[in-house]
Amino acid sequence: MASAQNHTMRLSALAAAIALPFTVGSHHTQADQQLRLEEILVTAQKRTELAQDIPSTMNVIDGDALKDFNVTTFDDLGALSAGLRIDSQTSRSGRIVMRGIDYNPNSASEASVTTYWNEAILDSNAIFQQMFDVERVVVLRGPQGTLQGRTSPAGSINIHTARPDLYEQTGQVKATVMDNDGINTQAAASFPVIPGKLAVRVAGVYDESDLDEIENIVTGEVSHEESTAGRLSVSWLPTDSLTVDFTAQYLERENDDVYALAGTPTGDPRLDPEAVLKELGEFDRRGALVGLDSTEDNTDADFLNTSLVVNWELDAHTITWVSGYHETDSVRNYDQSMGNANAENVRRVLTIDDRTDWSQELRLSSDEGEFWEYTVGLYYENADIFYSQENYQIPISPLAPGSNVVVFPGEAERLGLFTHNQFYLNDDWTLQVGVRYQEYDADRDISTVAGDNGFAFAGPGDLLVQVLSDEQQSYEDDAVTGQITLQYQLNTDVNLYGLVATGWRPGGVTVAGKVLPEDVLLFEPEDSTSYELGFKSTLMDGAVRLNGSLYFQDYEDYIARVNAINVREPSGDIGTSGITTNGDAEVYGAELDVTALLSQNWFIGGTLSYSDGEYADGTELPCNEFDDSGAPVIPDGEAVALCDEGGEPIGSAADWTASINSEYSVPFDRFEGYGRILYTYTGDRFSPQNLDVDPYHIVNLYVGIREEQWNIEVFATNLFDEEALRGAGGTEATQLVRRLPTGYGMRFPVPGRRIGLTASYNW
Repeated sequence: MASAQNHTMRLSALAAAIALPFTVGSHHTQADQQLRLEEILVTAQKRTELAQDIPSTMNVIDGDALKDFNVTTFDDLGALSAGLRIDSQTSRSGRIVMRGIDYNPNSASEASVTTYWNEAILDSNAIFQQMFDVERVVVLRGPQGTLQGRTSPAGSINIHTARPDLYEQTGQVKATVMDNDGINTQAAASFPVIPGKLAVRVAGVYDESDLDEIENIVTGEVSHEESTAGRLSVSWLPTDSLTVDFTAQYLERENDDVYALAGTPTGDPRLDPEAVLKELGEFDRRGALVGLDSTEDNTDADFLNTSLVVNWELDAHTITWVSGYHETDSVRNYDQSMGNANAENVRRVLTIDDRTDWSQELRLSSDEGEFWEYTVGLYYENADIFYSQENYQIPISPLAPGSNVVVFPGEAERLGLFTHNQFYLNDDWTLQVGVRYQEYDADRDISTVAGDNGFAFAGPGDLLVQVLSDEQQSYEDDAVTGQITLQYQLNTDVNLYGLVATGWRPGGVTVAGKVLPEDVLLFEPEDSTSYELGFKSTLMDGAVRLNGSLYFQDYEDYIARVNAINVREPSGDIGTSGITTNGDAEVYGAELDVTALLSQNWFIGGTLSYSDGEYADGTELPCNEFDDSGAPVIPDGEAVALCDEGGEPIGSAADWTASINSEYSVPFDRFEGYGRILYTYTGDRFSPQNLDVDPYHIVNLYVGIREEQWNIEVFATNLFDEEALRGAGGTEATQLVRRLPTGYGMRFPVPGRRIGLTASYNW
């Protein structure tokens, strides 16, 4: 215990020594021996502006920073921005949490943080893939109610891939190896076809590793992942006023997951006939189930992304057209019998996720108006979705080898009209007003049919249960959202702003793996209003940037997922399922970021975030209640029990988070040596399973040498091999096989220490 306390004290002292949180920033420039940070240009408001001039909270992570910290997957981004949690606890359940707003991808609701790829909308399942040859990532915080394609309540993330160079042939190769049998190889090259007019860029990546090396004690299987991707980008300037940028990317991924368990096996011979299961600790990183063909959870997925951006500059206006197409084909095959070593109890589940998305945006923007600048636009999106979950009977079931299939086909259309206006009231005051009208139409269905083998009473494909009634198979809604911002330039170095913004998410239906009452499955649309006060400043003659904000967000019918809830099924039996539901909620917090050049050779940066979200007084949500014997209790005539959750946390987001990075370099005759550190802190989190989810500190260290064209580096992530949990998937009593407790619960530990070597060459 003393050692752990000393370790925490050392890391706390490190954070205190840095004194302020800082942000991942761009390389510095030197003019007349004066330290000055490089200015960052972004298009967050659909026009090219300095990031420091935009009156809202945003983080820009440039391509150099992504390379510096070996960001190879989307999950890695979370370490570079406090208050942004990104993780994928299974191969198809990527989660993005921002400003305390949790989101469970199994909720079947729209994400609280929308994701874009070269300005085109991209669903969260597709975004959680490999990151390679990226120019920058822009993180916008708070409701996106005006200019973004969807009106997400918590924020948006836009990934911009590298564009071709119109004038020079350039390229890079980079290889990384790690001690988890990991290898990541990337290559990119840009070729001017017609110098100054037409250029092509090709890029690719191959990645393979044993992930966090979680091993199954029954089968010996070790977690493993393999990804391959290729990208083609084309930039064309047919005239001086017309630019065309097209990008297409194809990615294949195969993932074999093994889930870490903790607990003591019950010793029931029906679950463990050969007595091979044993006690597992939270950080043993071991799984325990017989699985399917020695595979616990396998996902094969293909993704196709395309983006076309056309800009036509007129005398005083710019017309922009953004067209996106996305296709996902994913098949997941897994065993639900967690903590089971009996091949006769394997419960196979097969899920298929096929999705195509089209999005179109056309907008007109005025250029350099003296008093008024405006943007008006039209947005259209169409999504075709087919999801199915085939639930196989266990081998010893009287119904074996039958299966039932939950089928969810759906089509959703969204139409939006928007305008954003910027009024320069005088030299010091600027007013921004934006509004968006949107219509959302969805056709959907949920039914259960017999699987390929059928049953004695039903042939393959025969309807077993119609879950969603005819009147609920169509859903229509519309909403008006917007933003008002007032900005005051205190002096040439400091801007103050205040804003009010609204967010909206449509209602929907929970897609459950079993038949549940219809009224339990439906959830209502969500509305929110956010208030923010902030400042942006450039200090010490451009050597320091300091930005901060305070915010409060009020939610009406906040959409959330509650897991493992006792539900009275239509048959009268009581089973457990996750449910998406609504409840009023409030979130408030603060954010601070700083970037600083301490000398010609010393850079430091990072972010600090605090957030607190809870349900409003009197909010009732589905819950679990039990009698004295431990049997679930649900009031007569009700499908679920309800409890007053007023004052309870709305999710598992940490209260305090920090991300601090620093680099110091030493020049030599022919090369430069450097050392780089990344420190992240994750504070207390709420766990619905009443498990201890303690704060933790992670330190990554990078040491290398570089020249203008090449770089060689050794690194260690989680240098001190910190043992902590990102989350948990149930207590020891909730992992059931044939209604028998196994003694195990799921755990999601932070990745252990990894040692690696990376080398790159540029031309």
